Amino acid sequence: MPPLANTANPTTPLGGTSAAPRASHPLSPATDHARITEPKLSITRAQARALHIGFRPLIATKTRQYLARIRGRDFHGHGLIGADPDSVRQGFERLAKTGFDQYNFPQVWVERRQIPRVLHGRVPQRNAVILDLGCGPGTSTEVLAHFAHPTWRILGFDLTPHSILAAQRRAEQGHFRSRDGHAIHPTFICQNIAHPLTFDGTPPPKGQPLPDRFADLAIAGGVVGLYLSPRQAGHLLANLARVVKPGGAIALDAGPSVPQRAMLRLARRAGLRLAATVGSVPLDPRPKLVFVHY
Repeated sequence: MPPLANTANPTTPLGGTSAAPRASHPLSPATDHARITEPKLSITRAQARALHIGFRPLIATKTRQYLARIRGRDFHGHGLIGADPDSVRQGFERLAKTGFDQYNFPQVWVERRQIPRVLHGRVPQRNAVILDLGCGPGTSTEVLAHFAHPTWRILGFDLTPHSILAAQRRAEQGHFRSRDGHAIHPTFICQNIAHPLTFDGTPPPKGQPLPDRFADLAIAGGVVGLYLSPRQAGHLLANLARVVKPGGAIALDAGPSVPQRAMLRLARRAGLRLAATVGSVPLDPRPKLVFVHY
């Protein structure tokens, strides 16, 4: 996997696919006067493309998985999608020893294309609070940190202890750096994201829940639509509607476990509306769904 490059020189700004044509931008800062004073992060197309991984390794990985499936063989991670939380946790614990990087590579490929487009124009340049849901060993966090200002606060959440330990080790080793070379210091928390999010992973009332209107962005990739049930996704959306600031954004993935239609229904129930879709390629069948408050 290529390292994240320094891409500080601007060229052409990124675009977006808005689901709210009534606004000039899907997340207009004019909706929250307190946030107007802080400019939004701008990411150019060149800066985003610098993180892209080519199609060849993705095709090779998906071909190996397809051939294993049609030959009736198990492949790393087979059977995890749609499983219950205990099975998912145990499955990823087994993957920690053999095959996690191969299993997770398609998601890494997607996140390097989608995350810059989600960030662009939606988070403050400074003092942003980002929730990285299903962060794994920090692969998505790495992309967030690449575009971060040192004043950002990034909290990564994951279900599996081994992933959190790996992410914490990477943080201690100074692995997370911005495109300008500044050290970024994320915090990693081991907990089920379908439960109320806390600062240490301990459920309330012992654990301290994240406060209301705390985060500028909550983002997840390859997690909600694959490994949560609709009921769990509903709990998550209700929690995020409380935790994310008005004018902030919630970017989640739909999938086999929580199809897009179900995700949209659950979001409306939580008081959220679809503001944009962000794909990794044109006509992406599973784009990130970007929600904001009504």
